[in-house]
Amino acid sequence: MRKINTIQLVTGLGMGGAEKVVYDLSRYADKSKFNTYVISLSNKTERLEQFLDAKINTTVLNKDNSILNLINMIKELNLFIKENNIHILHAHMSHAMILATLLKLFNPKIKIVTTSHNLNIESKFREFFLFITKFLRYKDIVFSKDILKYFYKNDYEIVPNGIDIKSYKVEVQKNNKFTFLSIGRLETVKNHKILIEAANELKNKFDFEIHIVGDGYLRSDLQNLIDKYKLNNIVKLLGMRRDIPILLNKAHCFLMPSLWEGLPIVLLEAGSSKLPIISTKVGSIPTLLDNDNSYLTDLDNFSFYMNNVFKNYLEASEKAEKLFIKIQKEYSIEKIVKKHEHIYIDTVGDF
Repeated sequence: MRKINTIQLVTGLGMGGAEKVVYDLSRYADKSKFNTYVISLSNKTERLEQFLDAKINTTVLNKDNSILNLINMIKELNLFIKENNIHILHAHMSHAMILATLLKLFNPKIKIVTTSHNLNIESKFREFFLFITKFLRYKDIVFSKDILKYFYKNDYEIVPNGIDIKSYKVEVQKNNKFTFLSIGRLETVKNHKILIEAANELKNKFDFEIHIVGDGYLRSDLQNLIDKYKLNNIVKLLGMRRDIPILLNKAHCFLMPSLWEGLPIVLLEAGSSKLPIISTKVGSIPTLLDNDNSYLTDLDNFSFYMNNVFKNYLEASEKAEKLFIKIQKEYSIEKIVKKHEHIYIDTVGDF
């Protein structure tokens, strides 16, 4: 059997979960069966060095969302597809999904596979476009039935995210002070404001810190709120970090107060670090977390569960151990990559 030539098309190479998925799919691909190329559309390159160090064939187009750049992207990608005899174009996130659909018009033989990575794909126009063009796609991959919408194909495939579990086994001491950790871009969807409100509510009840990792357009707003409540010794904005496994293993509890999500990689990272988790029950999160292995809550009770985890840490640690076992069984990166590869092989068939 000849090798299957595959492009992993992604909006950017930032530090988000979708980019981590693309990295893992490319790094752990069966090299005897697949030639994998990664193409990033935007000028976000925080993860580029990681891709290059892993010897993943990676191209960055450095484009924005203008019409002129859309035309140029189509030209460049169309040329790349023809020169490298690409069989499968796997598009990640809505911008790449739309672009992949347009490329299908110029390359009828190519098979389009998509993963949106999020319940919310940002606009009704994008939803409608993906609905009227879904006949051009071969397979839509979703994390669970909970995030299905009208624009997905009826013969969708459920494949959750996966994790390289052994990368999160780090021997470090826990922080001296009880530490809650949150990781995610500083944007509305991640809802970090509620963590600052919770810190203000709990600051006189017990001694703790909240570390928030990530960057984004809300950084100054969040810092202003921290200043307003005089919480600079409690809530710390750590910015972008590359030592996530260490931060997870030094913390005592992970917090995810998101307004919407797909299936966040960071929850798998926290679970692989045996870290108790408090999370909202949005998107596909309830397929991973339940009240037996974590704390699923609404936003009104977030501070209650933070206090509860501190007071009953043995119980929280027992929940975390159950989540770790579940991740080992169902979410290992090796298992998830094989599921993707089966889809690719079925997609191409005998060629």
